[in-house]
Amino acid sequence: MSFIIDLIGAALIGSMLMLMMITFQFQMQAATDRALYAINMVDHMDQAATRMNNVIALAGVGLSPATAVKYATADSLVFYTYWDFQNDTITGSSKTLSIKLSNVPSPYGTAVVIRQNGVPLTDLGYLFWINELKFRYYTKGDALTTTASLVRSAEVRVSFFRNSPRIGGKPLVTKLQFKCYFMNAYMQGA
Repeated sequence: MSFIIDLIGAALIGSMLMLMMITFQFQMQAATDRALYAINMVDHMDQAATRMNNVIALAGVGLSPATAVKYATADSLVFYTYWDFQNDTITGSSKTLSIKLSNVPSPYGTAVVIRQNGVPLTDLGYLFWINELKFRYYTKGDALTTTASLVRSAEVRVSFFRNSPRIGGKPLVTKLQFKCYFMNAYMQGA
């Protein structure tokens, strides 16, 4: 009889150890999935910030600093430049560039859309997995401004999101804040 009780006890302890090992494996897999998604998100954030900074830096190329910005609101930026982003060259005519958060087809929901003369740019026109975009504008002396003719730099606040790698998991949400200088207007000392 004691032998049977020992066998039942050993089976119970063994099954609990197996259950602990299986649970540990699932937790490790979930942590690895989240880490890989976080790495992808950080890489995506870096690329998005670099693209937006490169576009904003060329605002006003070939124009006077006071006329570079068409309008600057908290949720969008529209400016003029002689730089043609589609062909990556300077041209003889002014282009209008806009940066705004817009709805796009699923699974992305919303994206930052960069348009040149109303047409999304092919190689950097859509920045996905973004659910919030806010701008704050500054003068040459780093004072906050809402006057388009005085804008020389912009503080960009972006909130990135990505659904969890596992069904029912929390989505990854990361916020990024960076400052972009309108290099042409800023360097002219205006």
